[in-house]
Amino acid sequence: MGKYTTVRISVEDRVKLKRIAKLIGAKSLAEALRYALTIAEKEIEKQSGDLGSVISSLKYAKDIGATNAEEVDKYIYGEE
Repeated sequence: MGKYTTVRISVEDRVKLKRIAKLIGAKSLAEALRYALTIAEKEIEKQSGDLGSVISSLKYAKDIGATNAEEVDKYIYGEE
């Protein structure tokens, strides 16, 4: 068996963790925490993209002047 430590969390976070445990059928808060951490890691990994490809795509960007956020579809897809 592995080593353990104590983690202090707020009462509100404990309530959330208990809810997660109930939703996933976890037998303990530790199991629910492991589950939450696994999901969080996967989400973070999905969000980390290749910064180089983003920067290289900027060479095709152009200044379109002042814009109106309500017309974002027009800017992206062109006039209809």
